[in-house]
Parts: sequence; structure tokens; C-alpha cells
Amino acid sequence: MLITKKIEIDMGHRVPGHKNKCKNFHGHRWIFEVGVDDKIITTPGAPDEGMVIDFGELKKIMMKYIDEVYDHGFMMYDRDEYADDFEKYQSNGQKIIFVSFVPTSENISKHIFEILYRQLKAVDICLHHVKVWETPNSTSLCTINDVEINL
Repeated sequence: MLITKKIEIDMGHRVPGHKNKCKNFHGHRWIFEVGVDDKIITTPGAPDEGMVIDFGELKKIMMKYIDEVYDHGFMMYDRDEYADDFEKYQSNGQKIIFVSFVPTSENISKHIFEILYRQLKAVDICLHHVKVWETPNSTSLCTINDVEINL
């Protein structure tokens, strides 16, 4: 059975080399939807009987690996021409998150999928997808078919 949980964060980014507005420093209200697809727990008397995973437990994982890491931060490609300048901001206490990829919605959803896959696998839950809303009308969806790592 597929269940989903959403959280929202505020985060800035820049897409270096982009031909339009996204080459500028800007931010979004990002929405992250995590879908897990697994069997319903049928152990009689178990606290999570009838559930795939308790929504509260899924939210805790999402808060730890998405909200705590990225909320009110600025995601920057570590090869961005402005990376050196932003390292100075980071050393002065600003939340600059350097990543090894251009921070597009597609790459961010893949990155989060890779992180959450391992965390959920550790508690025997199968991650189905990570869907990211960059704007109210623009999303990316990452599934196991989109990752190329040894999961």
C-alpha cells in the first residue's frame, strides 16, 4: 500500500548557467512529498497494526533529513562561480549547503531520495518516491528507477 507525507521548507538556491531568471539568487517554499509502498502491519496488538508506517514516524525522519538540514538555508553547487564568496558567509554562521550537483528540482528530489532510501530501508520500509514542488505548479518526482547508486 502506498502512503504519502508532505512537509514544507523555505530554501534558496541558484542554477548557474541557466538562460533565464533561475541564474539569479532566489528562494522558494519547497514542498517535499515522500511516498512509501509497503505491506500493512498485521501483527495483532502492535502499536502500528493496520499501518504501513506511523505517519508521525515518517514525519520524524523527514524532519531530521530534510527540514533540519535544508530549511532556511541556501543550496549552492560547489562548483558555482560564487562558491568561494559563499564559503565566507558560511564561515560567518550562514546556512549555506554546498552540494555536488546543480540544485535543480530534479537533482534535489534525487538527492533526497538517495538519503531517505537508506534511512527507511534501515527500518524495513520501502521508499516509493520523493516528489518536490519548487513552485505550486512545478514538480519533480524521483523513484528507484531514477537513481544509479548501490542501494
